[in-house]
Amino acid sequence: MPPEGVRRSSRIPKEIGILLVGSDMEGKMFSEQTKTVVLSRHGAGIVSQYALSAEQELILRRLDTNKEAEVRVVGNLGAHGKTYTYGVAFLNPEADLWEIQFPGMTDSEKEASRVLLQCSGCKAREMVQQSDLESDVYLVNEGIVRACRSCGSSTFWRRPIDDSGDEPLPLEAGPAVAEEREEPVEASTSALPEAETAAKPAARIENRRKHVRTKVSFQACVRSFTFGDDVVSCEDISRGGLRFKSRKEYVANTEIEVAAPYSAGAPAIFVRAQVVYVVELKQERRFRCGVCYAKS
Repeated sequence: MPPEGVRRSSRIPKEIGILLVGSDMEGKMFSEQTKTVVLSRHGAGIVSQYALSAEQELILRRLDTNKEAEVRVVGNLGAHGKTYTYGVAFLNPEADLWEIQFPGMTDSEKEASRVLLQCSGCKAREMVQQSDLESDVYLVNEGIVRACRSCGSSTFWRRPIDDSGDEPLPLEAGPAVAEEREEPVEASTSALPEAETAAKPAARIENRRKHVRTKVSFQACVRSFTFGDDVVSCEDISRGGLRFKSRKEYVANTEIEVAAPYSAGAPAIFVRAQVVYVVELKQERRFRCGVCYAKS
């Protein structure tokens, strides 16, 4: 978790038992009993043994009250051994899952939450009012995945390297953009035994995300025996895999590890995967690769 000095009054450190239902980065459905580590009016910091990606959706249920809410993974807050900590935000901003009266932010805290960010894809700039969870994820990763109106996809945003460039767009935050179409890089998966006996939310997530591919425009790092660490351009991502462009000529069926999104110097979570197809883009002098997450 971020250092204590980073936390503002809108966060309350508290452990609450929760049930987390969704699919991991390998495309497997899971139902996990875990806990929160910090609460926010916008969501929570949660602990999970599963590798999750920014922008994916889950169902979070309190074990003590059985109240539940749909949440979005904002990003990674840290890792300890094989356990990860994530910031998750309610999809419904009016959700009152915690039944807690959170203290309001002071004017200085509101001002501190405003930050000028630049899209890594189109270089557009926006003055963003970050929630407490987004601020934590941003500080830990030196950037954050969010929707870009110009790119029409989710991209990695960070502070501009210099002060030159276009004027920032007005203060605004928008939802991630997703497309539903056929999924060539996603292999069929079966639910974990625990998920089969879980409550109805598991089936709801399976139906909603089965063929969803999210357009993205951020970097990924592909780690292989042949090319070592290769920083590539990620085009889209789904619960079962992703697609990227590289100047390296990969071979189908190559075993790799991949971290997406990736920013040099920031914490990265690598998961096992396999290249399932390769297409040469002669005009670009690059190769487009489809990747399927490995099944453990």
